[in-house]
Amino acid sequence: MKHVLLFAALLSTPLAAHPDPRHTLDEIEEHLLETPNDPELLIRKADLFLQTKKHDEAAEIIAKLLEAQPKNPEVRLLDIRLLLDQEQGEEAASKASVLTEAHPRHAEAWRVRARAEEARGQREEAIMALSKHMDLAAKPNPGDALMGAGWMEEKGDAAGAVKILDQCLSKVGCLSGLQQRAIGLEIGLERYDSALRRIDALEARFRPSVELSLKRAEILEKAKRFGEAANACDSALALLEAQPSAKKRGVVYQHHFQVLSTRKAENQKKAGVR
Repeated sequence: MKHVLLFAALLSTPLAAHPDPRHTLDEIEEHLLETPNDPELLIRKADLFLQTKKHDEAAEIIAKLLEAQPKNPEVRLLDIRLLLDQEQGEEAASKASVLTEAHPRHAEAWRVRARAEEARGQREEAIMALSKHMDLAAKPNPGDALMGAGWMEEKGDAAGAVKILDQCLSKVGCLSGLQQRAIGLEIGLERYDSALRRIDALEARFRPSVELSLKRAEILEKAKRFGEAANACDSALALLEAQPSAKKRGVVYQHHFQVLSTRKAENQKKAGVR
């Protein structure tokens, strides 16, 4: 249920939402005084009402838009979103299916269809729709990718979860949260070299850190490459030693340094290094 609610929240919020919907609504109203039937303005107004859960107001505008432009995909998307907010999953999914058939390259239509399919309990169809959205979207929402990966993992398909994460990563670049999620899945699949390449990507993007060196050591330990794991611990120790003197005098620093030194020694012993 937590996954469903989170995904619904993500899907009901436009990626570039205005920071103050009320201010935007005032601006739209001003423009509507000049052009009261402007469909673009009415679409934006209905969208804002949906964002702020003013469903009655949104429904009134959507009904007018559907009468004037029944084939407009943006209007049809608003209608489907309203149905979902009203917990009419079956009708929403039916309309979303028709919409994606009519507009197969409309990324947001597939995104909303994923929400609709999930709402009516059709997880496989939801995954299919979300994957299609990832393929088509210029810049997918990382939250959608994490949700899709969660769906795949729940059905026991960790490799499929990684694929969804990589669909998003290929579009948005190296994001720590997505890469860390993928690393955990890769470790579970015993795809250690792939996990290590993700560590390399994170270090290239965000610079080396104690945390990334420790994650590298963890991966290498699971791969039973203990000599390399010891080297990773050594890198973490070097990064710790490079910290300001004030931090190095603290109890936390001393504890971390001792734990890392012990871990390095244990890996060296397993590797047969004296």
